Amino acid sequence: MVGMIALGLVFAFTEMSEPQTPGNQPPRVQVVTSPPTLNQVFAAQPGQQPGAEQPLWPTAIPQAFPTATIPLPTPAPSPTLPPGELGIGISVQVVGVGPSGLNMRSAPGLQGTPRFLAADGELFVIVDGPQSVDDMEWWRLEDPNDSSRFGWAARNFFMTAVQ
Repeated sequence: MVGMIALGLVFAFTEMSEPQTPGNQPPRVQVVTSPPTLNQVFAAQPGQQPGAEQPLWPTAIPQAFPTATIPLPTPAPSPTLPPGELGIGISVQVVGVGPSGLNMRSAPGLQGTPRFLAADGELFVIVDGPQSVDDMEWWRLEDPNDSSRFGWAARNFFMTAVQ
């Protein structure tokens, strides 16, 4: 009989209790508050009496950092053409090309195939032109000492030769 009563009690307790599976617990409320603000009495320096007149302490002031500015591009000035009146039969001198030289092209414009490089200071004679291609003025130049050395060159890289 005692065994039956004990078995009955075990059965009753297991039926009355709910299983403890995750997600089946009652909701729990947690209160979050901000940290306490310190008053002057609490912030008094050691050895000072609370309520005594507090000296002014230096306070750090946040520094304003300059905002990064992006520099705007400066428009390039339009190149000025070398001095001198040009026309067919005028002698000209290559200028401003430095060690890279001036491409003498088979046709006016940047699409013309380079034939040879003219050196800075070299003399030529104008035999044709002008033609406006690729926003530049092009003239056909020929070497006065070698008629096989000819080509089209942009006006920006030669000027009338000093005679």
